[in-house]
Amino acid sequence: MKKQLFSIKFLIHLIATYKTVFAVTFLVTFSLSFVGLYLVGAVPSEFVVLEKENGAEAKPRAEMPVREEPIRILVPKVGVDSVVENPMSADTATLDRALLKGAVRYPGSGLLGEGNVFIFGHSTSIRVVNNQAYKTFNNLKNLKTGDEILVRSADREYLYRVARVSLVSAEAAWVDFSSKKKRLTLSTCNTFGKKEERYVVEADFVKSYRVSSNT
Repeated sequence: MKKQLFSIKFLIHLIATYKTVFAVTFLVTFSLSFVGLYLVGAVPSEFVVLEKENGAEAKPRAEMPVREEPIRILVPKVGVDSVVENPMSADTATLDRALLKGAVRYPGSGLLGEGNVFIFGHSTSIRVVNNQAYKTFNNLKNLKTGDEILVRSADREYLYRVARVSLVSAEAAWVDFSSKKKRLTLSTCNTFGKKEERYVVEADFVKSYRVSSNT
């Protein structure tokens, strides 16, 4: 009986010892491998962020890619400053209700920091309207190549630069949701209440940065 108890205790001790050795060996091997890959430039840039702390270069740290819903859009050149709604459904009634509040991100299009973000809104030449959301994208057609567009999430601002402004038919397939490139597409009707043609603004992502919540 004593021999049996001794054997069991010895076995438990052996397992615990080897688990510790394995864990330490794995951590050391993984750390050395990561450092080696980083030094030769084989670590993807989106997983390495270099920050400044007290004027000195900080150590690289891992960071997940940012994917956020837009909540506000600003186009200083043409006076656009609107909230952005993010409805869950793409049915016509839901989108129409969202448009009464401001600009709308089309469900299924890209998120900030990922893919092609498609945002659309009303525009009108009528000077006096009860709901200012009908003027959300007024003068979008006046944008030029190189003009800046700012889109905000809860705590970041994304800067895009206009690449092209065009007038297309409503039936044309001009938004590529499958694109992996960071882009922004804006759209509004040519004439309020008519959907034959749309002005489309395509903009390329430039950079993003943190902003305070009260900005």
